[in-house]
Amino acid sequence: MLYQLAARMTTKTQDKETFHSILQQLIEKTAHDHPYHTLPIILALANANKDVMIAYNKKAGRLSRNAPQVSDASHADQDRMQAAASMVDRLRSGKTDRIIRDMEKLSDAYIELAEWDVSQFKKVTKPINFPTNLQICTLTNLQTAVATVDIPVDLNCRYGNIVTIQKFELTFKLAGGINLPKIIKCIGSDGVTRRQLVKGKDDLRQDAVMQQVFGLVNHLLAQNPETRQRQLHIRRYKVVPLSQRSGILEWCEGTVPLGLYLLGNQKTDFGAHKRYRPDDKTSLQCRRLMQDSHSGDGNSRYRTFLKVCSGHFKPVFRHFFFEKFLEPAVWFEKRLAYSRSAATCSIVGYVVGLGDRHVQNILIDCNSAELVHIDLGVAFEQGRILPTPETIPFRLTRDLVDGMGVAGVEGVFRRCCEKTMEVMRHNQEALLAVLEVAFLECCLRSTYDWTMSPMKALALQKQQDKLEADGLGGDTNTSATVGNMSSFNIDQMDITGGRGTRPSRTRRR
Repeated sequence: MLYQLAARMTTKTQDKETFHSILQQLIEKTAHDHPYHTLPIILALANANKDVMIAYNKKAGRLSRNAPQVSDASHADQDRMQAAASMVDRLRSGKTDRIIRDMEKLSDAYIELAEWDVSQFKKVTKPINFPTNLQICTLTNLQTAVATVDIPVDLNCRYGNIVTIQKFELTFKLAGGINLPKIIKCIGSDGVTRRQLVKGKDDLRQDAVMQQVFGLVNHLLAQNPETRQRQLHIRRYKVVPLSQRSGILEWCEGTVPLGLYLLGNQKTDFGAHKRYRPDDKTSLQCRRLMQDSHSGDGNSRYRTFLKVCSGHFKPVFRHFFFEKFLEPAVWFEKRLAYSRSAATCSIVGYVVGLGDRHVQNILIDCNSAELVHIDLGVAFEQGRILPTPETIPFRLTRDLVDGMGVAGVEGVFRRCCEKTMEVMRHNQEALLAVLEVAFLECCLRSTYDWTMSPMKALALQKQQDKLEADGLGGDTNTSATVGNMSSFNIDQMDITGGRGTRPSRTRRR
């Protein structure tokens, strides 16, 4: 509830002095008792506009904090930032003083790193050295927790075994994408090295809210006997917003993007399609076939689509389980876990309108075979207003179905979908409460436009097109196929390969 409480902080109490006085006391008491959970949220509000205030001076090679404080922040945002900053000043006493000072240093270093322009390194694949003038190079032995580690709430308010930050490795890698997020390594006081993803020029608050929704869904699924017996849940990861335009994310260890497994990077290694079906056309060739037929009518495009699916590009994802799990019992267990995970993620993603589900945004855990959805910034049907609208409810292409075995979408997958939908329908009030409070209070009152702007939509679609043009766009049933064929009657298509699962029919149900 801290996100919802902190969003109501303001300096203009008007006729609600008693409410805001009690709210301030409650948050401050929580910050004293549970500093590692509360202080990052307050600091993120206080630093909401620091991205604009801190500009990187390339000529001097250092940070310029004298940058003009230009901001498009609304009055509500400014009041909230001022109220959060005042609360931080009041908390600088007692046991939280050292923690606050170290958290401020860490937050400033992360924001500086997020805003650092690394476009000159975008083609470099090896580790890159940090310049010595970055603050993150000087941080050692901080009395603050590793941001991407989950800390259980202690009812006794005793946090004696916290994994704190010892130092950061002085090299980083780039994760690709438009804004070139940085992959860094944080060494904790327990000696474990953890990778973190530092993102700039991107608002991660929606990702954080979606992770809250996923957490609530997991709680509801664990309470229901049938879904608990099937061990249905959504794989989560930690998202920590630092400001309106920067944040850090937990790196999902032991996972690989579906696109990387299916297609490889086509420069240093080959994907499963090339290894197991070398005579098939490449995904890029199939994409060009679809583009060449785009000038024809709907029937000709549909025939080309069927021709590509039947003769030029067959699914191969079942080989993932043969490669990773050699014992028959383990192979069956992991394939079952995959089907359950795919069902849960599909239904929850459908309910919240999650879009941008190309195969670089869906990871699979090489140990548990569970799916992990990342990059959750396109939600609540925003994908429908992309230049090429996303009309499908969720991604269920032939390669994804191929991994479920001979039964396909029938059996385990269908039953888990039904049970997940039942739980979400029966608990719709709880889900709506979280979403309504989080978005109406936090988002609509903020300066960030949580609806998809035309420029953002165009940039997002261009990024997807570039991935596909580079051969990383997906399993060619394909993300290109589904997107480019959305201009004709998609009722004719059974893109999933499963009976009764056409997108428009599912959406009407």
